[in-house]
Formats: sequence, C-alpha cells, structure tokens
Amino acid sequence: MTIPEGHDRAAKRLLGDARVIADALRAFVPGSWVARLDLGTLRPLPAEHVNAELHRRRGDLLWTAELKGGGAVVIILEAQSTPDPHMPARMMTLTGLVCEGFAAEAWGPDGRTPAVLPIVLYTGLRRWTPALDLAERAGPPSELSAYVAGPRYLLLDVRTLAKQDLPERNLMAAFVRIETADSPEALADALRGTLAWLGDDELGLAFVRWVSDVLMPLRFPDADRGLIEDLKEGMTMLAERAKQWTEQWFAEGRETGLREGLEQGLVQGLEQGRRDMAVRLARLKFGDDTAERLSPLLDRIADPAALAEVGDWVIQCSDAAELLTRAENAASSGNGRSGL
Repeated sequence: MTIPEGHDRAAKRLLGDARVIADALRAFVPGSWVARLDLGTLRPLPAEHVNAELHRRRGDLLWTAELKGGGAVVIILEAQSTPDPHMPARMMTLTGLVCEGFAAEAWGPDGRTPAVLPIVLYTGLRRWTPALDLAERAGPPSELSAYVAGPRYLLLDVRTLAKQDLPERNLMAAFVRIETADSPEALADALRGTLAWLGDDELGLAFVRWVSDVLMPLRFPDADRGLIEDLKEGMTMLAERAKQWTEQWFAEGRETGLREGLEQGLVQGLEQGRRDMAVRLARLKFGDDTAERLSPLLDRIADPAALAEVGDWVIQCSDAAELLTRAENAASSGNGRSGL
C-alpha cells in the first residue's frame, strides 16, 4: 500500500470489517451478479488458500463469499492514496497468487477456480491515471494485446463516488463521505452523521479514531480539533461505560444469585455471557477467523474476573495476533492472569 503510515493501519482496520466490504459490494460494484452473492458468507480468505507470498503482502484485505446456487468469489481489495503506474501488473500478480493458492480439491466438482474481483480503492487527491489492465499499456504489435491483458481491476475513486447519490446507512458510503470532506467542519459533520446511526458500535469507535488520529492531522493540521476530540472522548467514554455496566450487572446478578441460593448457575450463565461478548467484540474488530480461534481459548478460562479482562484486551490490542497470544497465555495459566 502507498497510504501513509498511520492512515494505512486505520484504513485497514475499517476495510478489514466484513460489514464495510459487504456495503461496498452492495453500493458500488456494478452488475446484477452482486445480488447472487450470499453476503452472510463473506469472510477473510482462509489461510489454507493463501500463498505464503500473498499472505505476506496482503493478508487481511482478501475476502471470499459464496454465490447463491454454487460457486464463490474472491475479492482483492487494494487501497491507494497515490496513483501507481504498476497497478495492472500488481493486480495480475495478486490474482494469480490467489488462484494458485487454491488447492485442486478446493476448486469444486467441475474443476473451476473461484471468480476473482480485483478492486482498487483510491483515496488520493490527484486524478487516477494508471491503466486498468495491461492491454492499455501493451506495445505493438496490437494483435498480442489480448495475450498480455491480464485481469481488469475495478477502480473505486472516492472522489468520483462522492459525486454520486450515496446511499444512507451504508458503511462504505460513510467512508467516502468522511474521506472526501473538504473542511474540518464537513469532516466533523460526516463523522457525526455516521455515528448517529452506527452508534457506540466498536466500528463507530474505529471511525472516530481514524478521523481524530489520522485524517484530521493529515488533512487539516492547523484546524481546531475540539469537535473531533469531543466525539472521540465521548466514544471512549461509552466503551468504558459499557465495561462498567457489565461489571455492575455481574456484581448485582451474583448478589441476587447468592440470596436465592442459585449462585453457581447464575455465575455460569454470566461467565458464558462474558465469553459470548468477548467473541462478539473480537469478531467486530478483527473478523470471524479471530473470533473462532478465540472462542475455545475462552472456554479454558474459569475465573470470572479474568474473563472480564478479555473484553479490555479486545479494545487494547492493535492486532489479532496480540489478542490471541494474551488469551492463550491466560488459558494456559488456568485463571486468565497472564500479566500482559
């Protein structure tokens, strides 16, 4: 990626959420075939189908979804903040690595590979000038252009998209509105409008941090950041309050259970609730694969207070590997007190 450091991590956090990708497909990918996608099956490309080189280069921006009636589509998503003249060749390489990564037995009974949709999401200010496939760059003789064309990628230029009639309550449309805001006030309004329907969802906090920590300093370094900071503080406060509410519910429920002589059953139920909440938060922040790997680790943590820490870790950890390491250490210790 050529997104500046900081913007890269923040954009990948947002574009690494299945809901954002699903909304991008619904709103901005042309063709009636999109209606055949079962977006409920959208997930990061399983590791067993990812070539080692591809995993090193683009791990969490590869998605797959099943087609209703059979078949699957792999979505390659590249985010760019500056034009890259080598993009046709890069996308041809990425597409080839995806196809190579699928073992023959995974190609289905008819031997076909999944369809691949390469997408470039362009957030830069300059006009995008690179070719959309290699055929546009091929030299003479022209008869050979078909043999070097490679895959044609779909360009989603946020400034072009912003001129369209954007759908409401669509996460990718929200991304576009925020990314293309031309003043600090417009940026704050776009963010506030997004939070009005997204609420205190973990993804809402990710939007706030993206704007506060990346976009505002990058685009408007001399602007008063008071409005954005207020929103960030409010979202952080909501996250902390949710934690406090959970602790309060546990304490109140435990007291009630003791009075009624049902402590064991109540605590078990609350413990499972904590596990379910931690898995849900992990799914929202890091995706389905992380949530599925986290769940069996939580089953091995018996201490209720330790389970409460897991929810904190989901918020604190910058990536899935760190979260899973903490959970593994906690599960191995038997009580969740890993010291991390």
